[in-house]
Amino acid sequence: MISLHKLQARGISATLDLGLGQLHSLVVRRNARDINPWARVPWADAPDDETRFGAEMPPHLRRMSADFFCAPFVLDDVDGAPAHGWPANGRWSLVNDLPIENGREATFVLEKKVAGARVHKVWTLLDDHPFLYQCHRFTGGNAALPMAHHMMLDLRRGGLLAFSPKLWAQTPASPIDAGAEGAHSVLHYPAKSNDLTSFPSRIGAVDLTRYPIADQHDDFVMLVDDPSVELGWASALRPASHDVAMLIKPVSTLPQTMLWLSNGGRSYAPWNGEHVGVLGIEEACSFGASGRIASTRDNPLTELGIATAIDLRAAKIVEIRTAMGALPTSARTPLRLHIEAETVVLSDGTSAPFAGHLVT
Repeated sequence: MISLHKLQARGISATLDLGLGQLHSLVVRRNARDINPWARVPWADAPDDETRFGAEMPPHLRRMSADFFCAPFVLDDVDGAPAHGWPANGRWSLVNDLPIENGREATFVLEKKVAGARVHKVWTLLDDHPFLYQCHRFTGGNAALPMAHHMMLDLRRGGLLAFSPKLWAQTPASPIDAGAEGAHSVLHYPAKSNDLTSFPSRIGAVDLTRYPIADQHDDFVMLVDDPSVELGWASALRPASHDVAMLIKPVSTLPQTMLWLSNGGRSYAPWNGEHVGVLGIEEACSFGASGRIASTRDNPLTELGIATAIDLRAAKIVEIRTAMGALPTSARTPLRLHIEAETVVLSDGTSAPFAGHLVT
């Protein structure tokens, strides 16, 4: 039985899957309409089936949905935790759910420790704010880890993307599914481009700001943030649904954005070609998808002064903060964000309250 906890404020609700620490749903209500642009794997509510859910499948895949926090991001080749770490695979317990000024805040604790640290998840919802403000708090850690938020969007009807300034985009040396039977990709590996609208692929240059780029493929590409920017952001406009999803992060903490383009390119279980129209926008501090060891050692990004791991030994308490949300819009072109102290303004003129201090 799935155990859920729902947090609500005026105009917004967020529900946590306590069994996996995953955002089960995030719904923003505006103009008598529910906006919920996040993706959930199509088998999330299916009964257990040994042919689909083998013993070796990481738990996070069973009900993968909306957003989850990874520590470490991708492979734990040090402690042997499941892919994306215990925060995305382990059980969480509710510590408290309390009213705050103009909203509500809930704190959860992870059952297992991560690199010696106790991990708390703090969710804040404010009345009439279209954002879920998240904080992951590590206390007493003893190592450095690559980390990321693993947000997933439902773009089965297409999407138009925009990002805060990026230095370049690059793919790893090989596809993340290299060697797996039934895995298909279209981007070139390795490849690099300073222009997000023209990235090398087997089908010619593709535009990473338009979704989809192809049919029946799964690809992974890393975008490196401009370090001169304080708050990075990403927007995903869904013209057919008349809404836009937004992500905001501190670049100094999470200096990369990973894009996971999952559009039916995995024919093996549990995917079975059914995971289509999903874009992962994963705000990260990691050396791509290379895993914990590669991210905590010297690598081509650290040689340029770009962090690829967060050191839990740097302070008694280490916090990673982000905001994710959505709004209605009639825009037909990609939307850029202008972030002010207490307001987010989109390039179509839409504005919304924003608690910047909860991110930085």
